[in-house]
Amino acid sequence: MKIYIDESGDLGWKFDKPNRYGGSSKFITITGIIIPSEEEKYISRFISEIYKKYNLTPNIEKKGANFLPEHCAFITSQVTNKIIAKSSSFKIISITVNKSKVFESLRKDKNIFYNYVLGLLLKPEIIKYDNVKIVLDKRTIKVSHGESFPDYIKTEIWGNGINIDISCEFLESTNNKMIWFADWYANFVWRRHEDNESSAYDILTSFSKERFLEKKLYF
Repeated sequence: MKIYIDESGDLGWKFDKPNRYGGSSKFITITGIIIPSEEEKYISRFISEIYKKYNLTPNIEKKGANFLPEHCAFITSQVTNKIIAKSSSFKIISITVNKSKVFESLRKDKNIFYNYVLGLLLKPEIIKYDNVKIVLDKRTIKVSHGESFPDYIKTEIWGNGINIDISCEFLESTNNKMIWFADWYANFVWRRHEDNESSAYDILTSFSKERFLEKKLYF
């Protein structure tokens, strides 16, 4: 099984100014797309259809943050028929952190904080499989030593006696449509918490827990 990871929001702690105006985001959302390799074609085809509908330049990444609310709602409304109906294992998992309530101890090291949150998202999911590859956007890891995550997650899983194969890969998102899709849904969830814009989120929450699972921290 493969899990593609991206995030929305930032890893800063500057709350004395508004986000986008010199301050940090109030929330950070990390989202994973779970899909077996042989079913990735359904996401790729769906993205191509969305690009055609909105006259987007082929093979140029469109960030989730650049979609209008009505676009987010339309895209999400089509996921059931275009992906879920065809993929037996497709799932969106997401975790959103209210950063203002994060322990001071976890704020000391951005890398440790990121690994901790990503681990909370992934651990309950990856133990369901015998073999998991976690694919992360290189640009997602905005902290030094970001590639410490593979050791972290293996220690967390193997240290508890769970014997599964785990591998991690860091890719440029430019040519990877699965990471594009993870970015879209990281943003669609994040904007609900950061900006109270819920056009896609309201549809997502109507999915079954087998298809969309969200966690929230420090609320």
